[in-house]
Amino acid sequence: MDKQLNLEEIVLIGRTFDEYRNMFALDEELLKSGPILDVASGVSSFCAEANSKGYNVVASDKIYTLSPSKIEDKCKQDLDDVIKQLPAISDLYVWNYFKDIQALKDQRERAYKLFIKDFKLTGIQRYVPAEYPITDFHDYQFTVSLVSGFLFLYENHLNYEFHKRTLLELARVTSKEIRIFPITNLKGKPSVFLEPIMRDEELHDLQMQIKRVDYEFLRNANEMLVVKVHK
Repeated sequence: MDKQLNLEEIVLIGRTFDEYRNMFALDEELLKSGPILDVASGVSSFCAEANSKGYNVVASDKIYTLSPSKIEDKCKQDLDDVIKQLPAISDLYVWNYFKDIQALKDQRERAYKLFIKDFKLTGIQRYVPAEYPITDFHDYQFTVSLVSGFLFLYENHLNYEFHKRTLLELARVTSKEIRIFPITNLKGKPSVFLEPIMRDEELHDLQMQIKRVDYEFLRNANEMLVVKVHK
């Protein structure tokens, strides 16, 4: 059996602004083109950090109906569960961006603490409860949508229909493009849904392209799917 993180559900693991910038190849022009939607953003600090830098980012996740304390309790437990598993599967990861497991844990803790602080201050002004594949966002409300560690990665938890419906919903609320990272599963192998999504006739209006990025933590997860939305 192939090694991978053993996850019973999608975990709350936060990522930072710097990680997003590398994962999605975000340049200044794109960051300023907002508003940007962070999809299923969980406890990532991208929204908090981006807004503090003057960019316009809205985060979305179903967990934002919960209190800050409940969210923090869950993400602490999820992070502990993941960190405990890593020594046995460390060879699945590239230890360049993070020098070791402790450095990874430190950054993940930094991310969720920044998120919790901002969530307490701003609430649903920046952190919108949304249970994909359905949202209450307006048509073309966002210029760019970013999907981090959600679609493709969790192919064992989210079926093909969910992937397609979520992509169609994001195409409805996004005017320029959607970026999805990574496009592998938790084993670091190309998701079984990637090629079918790119060939799906119901998605023929979307122009999809795989692009290499300057970020690799899960081994072989160094590409994103860029979806150009035609309006």
